[in-house]
Amino acid sequence: MQFTDGKLFPMLEVNPHQLSPRIARRREFACGEFVDAARTIVETYGFQGFSLELVAREVGLRKQAIYHYFDSKESVLFEVVYAELSRAAKAVAAAVAPTTNGADAVEALLRSYFAAFQGHTRLFQLSHTVLPTFDLTRLMDSGRLGRLRPLNDLLLAGVTERVTRDRGPGASPDEARRFAFTAYMSVVGLLTMKALVESAGDPLRHEDEALLTTLVATHRSAVQTRSPKP
Repeated sequence: MQFTDGKLFPMLEVNPHQLSPRIARRREFACGEFVDAARTIVETYGFQGFSLELVAREVGLRKQAIYHYFDSKESVLFEVVYAELSRAAKAVAAAVAPTTNGADAVEALLRSYFAAFQGHTRLFQLSHTVLPTFDLTRLMDSGRLGRLRPLNDLLLAGVTERVTRDRGPGASPDEARRFAFTAYMSVVGLLTMKALVESAGDPLRHEDEALLTTLVATHRSAVQTRSPKP
């Protein structure tokens, strides 16, 4: 998959620089329509109910038209996943940016990531629990991995920088990065549990805000903590 200047060119072996501007714009628009339609189908029917037939019907075209731009159902779904992860990472970066210390930064990370997927259970499941079931060896070529990796910095860099600064001289940026990563994983865990029990029709006994407040308090208190020296 090619990816240039923030735009999608998902068809294999297509170099966007070899396309005329008019064709490139048309291609970009068509890809965006398919991805938006796929997102709608996932939100409506879930991954189990997803099909390219439904995507084609949503945009008013035949299924064969999709294969002009995508080589498989998984390729379409990857674009939905990428869009969701990118949206959440940008929300975190925007929430962390105005903070001035590690405690506020980690709270912003936790609350903004939770809010990004609150009410979007099926999209969360697709991007965090369904994607790993794909044939990632085939799907995750260097182009796709190259698009995903920068999202890590959007999620973690702000917290890492502020926690390192708060811990003072000699603080380890690597340790602060691990702290930011474990905070991120904790909110992913909370969202995963919510998705699991809600799918079973047996929601958690605690309100979202109560759970999130406890999670935030735990990580705020840990900002100044350093791992013991070996």
